[in-house]
Amino acid sequence: MINFKKLLNLKESSTKTGLMLLGSAAVGLLTGNSELVTVTLGASGAQIGGAIPIAAAATIGLWDVARKEKG
Repeated sequence: MINFKKLLNLKESSTKTGLMLLGSAAVGLLTGNSELVTVTLGASGAQIGGAIPIAAAATIGLWDVARKEKG
């Protein structure tokens, strides 16, 4: 059985970062990004989207939520 109170320690910055990444991945999937990778260059800079960046954000987010910070 997974103890979510122990897993989701919101005092650690990595948990907050991980949850933000997971949220952004969920929003990306819900908006229907079907391309593998898209890059848009504009006056405000580069924007990256698509399925591969969403999968990477979700993977990093899960790792950040699950890991325990030292110190």
